[in-house]
Amino acid sequence: MIESRARAEHPHDPGTRASGGWVIVAFAGLVGIVLAATSQAASATVVGPAEPRPSVSPRLSAATQAELMSDILPASPPITLTDPVTDGAGALTDTERQDVLAAVERLAAESDLRMFVVYIESFDGTDPVDWANASANQSGLGTEDLLLAIATVDHEFGLSADTNVPLTDGQLGQIDDAVASAVEDERWAPAATDAADSVRTGVASTTSPLLVVGIAVAALLVLAALGYVLWRFAAPRLRPLLTQLRDRTPVAGGPAPDAFADLTTDELDERAAAALVGIDDALKTCEQELGFARSELGADATRDFELILEGAAADVREAFAVRQVVDTEPRAAAPEGPEAAADTSGDDASDDDAPSTAEDPVRRARLTRIIALCDAAADTLDARTRAFDDLRRLQQRAPELLADVVAREAEVSRRVATARGLLTQLSRRYPTGPLATVVGNPEQAELLIANAKEAVAAGNSALAAGQKVVAVAHARGAQNALGQAVMLLDAVDATALHLREAVGRLDKSIASLTQDVVSAKAIEGDLRVTLARAAAQASLKNVEVTREGGDPLAGLQRIAAAEASLDAALASTRDHTEVRARASALLRDTLRRVDAQLRQTGDFIATRRGAVGAAARTRLAEAVRLADVARALHPTDPTAALNEAQEASALVREAARLARQDADAVVAAAAAAEAEPDADGTDANGPISGGMMLGGILLDPHLVRSRKRARTARIGGGFGGGGFGGGRPAGHRRLGTVRAWWPASAR
Repeated sequence: MIESRARAEHPHDPGTRASGGWVIVAFAGLVGIVLAATSQAASATVVGPAEPRPSVSPRLSAATQAELMSDILPASPPITLTDPVTDGAGALTDTERQDVLAAVERLAAESDLRMFVVYIESFDGTDPVDWANASANQSGLGTEDLLLAIATVDHEFGLSADTNVPLTDGQLGQIDDAVASAVEDERWAPAATDAADSVRTGVASTTSPLLVVGIAVAALLVLAALGYVLWRFAAPRLRPLLTQLRDRTPVAGGPAPDAFADLTTDELDERAAAALVGIDDALKTCEQELGFARSELGADATRDFELILEGAAADVREAFAVRQVVDTEPRAAAPEGPEAAADTSGDDASDDDAPSTAEDPVRRARLTRIIALCDAAADTLDARTRAFDDLRRLQQRAPELLADVVAREAEVSRRVATARGLLTQLSRRYPTGPLATVVGNPEQAELLIANAKEAVAAGNSALAAGQKVVAVAHARGAQNALGQAVMLLDAVDATALHLREAVGRLDKSIASLTQDVVSAKAIEGDLRVTLARAAAQASLKNVEVTREGGDPLAGLQRIAAAEASLDAALASTRDHTEVRARASALLRDTLRRVDAQLRQTGDFIATRRGAVGAAARTRLAEAVRLADVARALHPTDPTAALNEAQEASALVREAARLARQDADAVVAAAAAAEAEPDADGTDANGPISGGMMLGGILLDPHLVRSRKRARTARIGGGFGGGGFGGGRPAGHRRLGTVRAWWPASAR
């Protein structure tokens, strides 16, 4: 056989060298496995000591326990345990019992230890640890079982554990300290949950030093071998490719400082508002689509996308916060006087046409920041669009999605009649004010259900024609339309419940304010108290007059404002503890009302996002932020927290007013458009009319043809009917016409 010259000159070809490198990696890995296995075997002697060792909580041997059992008083004898949690003192609510059970189950799932918890009223003079040891011995608990006994009347506890339990003295001391702190504060459920979590953490941290060293050495060997292989063989081949990628990769970070130099401040303001609306719509669409995926695939499969969505939402929250500052700060005044006239009297016509980029630089910087944050959020969402679509396998599952919409449609349709009847009952009892955001929901839901049916029919036709991409767009649109219909009907139920609760709380609020008025009458000569008392009396009178058939939410709002004002006037006459307690109680009531208003307004915007502009969304986002601030301040400064909550309440009411105003404008424009049909009498938009358009659910642009545009309607929202991404839909806004019913009473 003749050996080639190339083989003779290069006896060690790249393939042979690569094979040798991977042999090194394999050998290093084998060494690591051997070291880890050796250290694991050695760790058996580390975790379980040969000799019993003392514990921070004194525990008795089995023989001593048997001797002392006779010394326990008959009034509190040791018990035989049958359940992980035994509450003989009635110290736990059902929810707290579930929390304790969950903590005990976490310990059992993540370690070899089990914990039993017993609540009794008193140890009757018996040493708590002796009582716990005796009960553990009587129940036949093993070496891996712990028993925590808590006496609620005595405010004492005892922890029984085997002397060879794999916990150090320091760890046992930490467990004792955690339980002692909770028992001292009468936090019975946290006493057990903290103990179980401390044990679980302690067991997890009890790791053999030899095992750690073995794993570290093995990892270093593997990394060293792998690094040698990459440096020797892979790096020379990857270097040209990396250079090309670096040259092609665009630089991120939002628009360049002069990207909007050719725009006036007003034009930049409009661009920022459009960006906010677009990304907010994209977030809402992503949340809805993520909910579909979670129900189909489970929470574990979608957890990464939830984190992505949270990151994008953080950027959007910051953008809305900046927008709130822009909306509330005073506008820079235009130059006046002879100087201004001189500035505008130049002979060069090109100077007249050029935008003034120097005007209001602070405002321009903030508007640019809003656009940059929206772009960052859009990048975050768009980067995972393909991965999300791959996760759901929509093209393969399009028939399944369409069939699911058909199966759910009948149930949702039945709810429409129920919601309409409920609204009829509510309208007989309450004025139009508290029902304004839901009065049109049944009709809007009907439109969405009809759109979903049309989208399903179009999707099935696309499947029959082999157009899977088109079928997926229709399936997503149908899913989102049905989801919005459910949201609309749920909002009616929530409003009815909110009104019933408000009626129940109104009597309590009136009684509280009446008592404050009586207290204020005893203080004379203080003008502030006198004025606050007069305002409170006027509020009480107004609520009494309008109580029958009036708005209980408005009544609560008026009573709460009067009570807060009177409390502030009387603060100097009360001790600090009473002032904090009253502010805390009023804060809880205010936050309960604000949360309901936030949900109601948020649902309204989400289901009319094709019409609602940036102002309403900005007020809603700021109200959410202030409500969170109020919750954070509640434990330390309830008075300041109450001020934040009251501001949130005012902002959410303003958001609801602006949102309804925007929706009315779109519906009015739609009515005008309906009066001018297309020349051929056809509807070019297919199934994207009515509820889907008002709800911001648009199909992919290449599926839609529009011959007419609503001039004043702000039609926005993420296109594609759904999906993860679509953070820049502004280029597809003002698409199509809206056909929607909207009652005059809600305008």
